[in-house]
Amino acid sequence: MECDKKYITIQQLEQHNKPGDLWVSINGKVCNVSDWSKYHPGGETPLLNLAGKDVTDAFTAYHPATAWQYLNKFFTGYRLKDYKVSEVSKDYRNLIHEFTKAGMFENKGHTAVFTLTSVAAMFGFVFYGVLCCNSLWVHLCSAMVLGMAWIQSAYIGHDSGHYIVMSGHGWNKLVQLITGNCLTGISIAWWKWTHNAHHIACNSLDCDPDLQHIPVFAVSSWLFNSSAERKRLV
Repeated sequence: MECDKKYITIQQLEQHNKPGDLWVSINGKVCNVSDWSKYHPGGETPLLNLAGKDVTDAFTAYHPATAWQYLNKFFTGYRLKDYKVSEVSKDYRNLIHEFTKAGMFENKGHTAVFTLTSVAAMFGFVFYGVLCCNSLWVHLCSAMVLGMAWIQSAYIGHDSGHYIVMSGHGWNKLVQLITGNCLTGISIAWWKWTHNAHHIACNSLDCDPDLQHIPVFAVSSWLFNSSAERKRLV
C-alpha cells in the first residue's frame, strides 16, 4: 500500500555520495551500491560520479535489459519523494524505444568481421612491404597502410568496448583483446573504466577521467584549486 512506502528527499539522497556510502535512484527506487562498487564491471568511477543522484537514464544507456532483474538486491526500501521524469528524459527514453524497435541495437557481427578482415589484410601488406621489399616508396606506403590499420583497430576496439558487436560476449571479448591490447597496445579493461565514465560526465573537469591529466598537465587553471575550493566555486 502507498502509506507503507518509505520516502526520502533528493537532498537526503545527495548526502550519500562518498566512497563506502553510495546511494542512487533508479526509476524513483533508492539503491545502495556501496559494496557493489568494487565489483562493478564498469569500474567504480561512474558510481562515484553519479552517487546521490537519479541515474535512470545512465543505467538504461549502459546496461542490457537483463540487468534490471538484479536491482532489487540493492533496494534500500526507500523511494524518492516527488520523483518526476523530466521532458528531456521522456524524449530520450522514447528515442531509445524507437531505436530498439527498429533493431538498431542488434548485434552486427558481420560488420566487425569485415573490419577485422580488412585490418588483417592491411597488416599482411605491411609485413610483406617491410620484410620483402627494399623500395623506399613501398616502405612509405607500408607506413601509411600501417597507420590506417591502427585507426581501424582503434575504431573496432572502441565499438566493442561500448557494446556487443559480435554474436556473443566471448567473441566480443576476443575482439576487444585483439584490437585493444594486442594491436593498439591499450588495456581494454582500463579503457572501458575511464571511457564509459567520460561519456557519463562528458568534459566535466571534476568527473571526466579523460580530462584528468594532473600532474602531467592541466586542462584548466581551475584544477589548481583544492577540491573544497572547486566545490565552493561551482
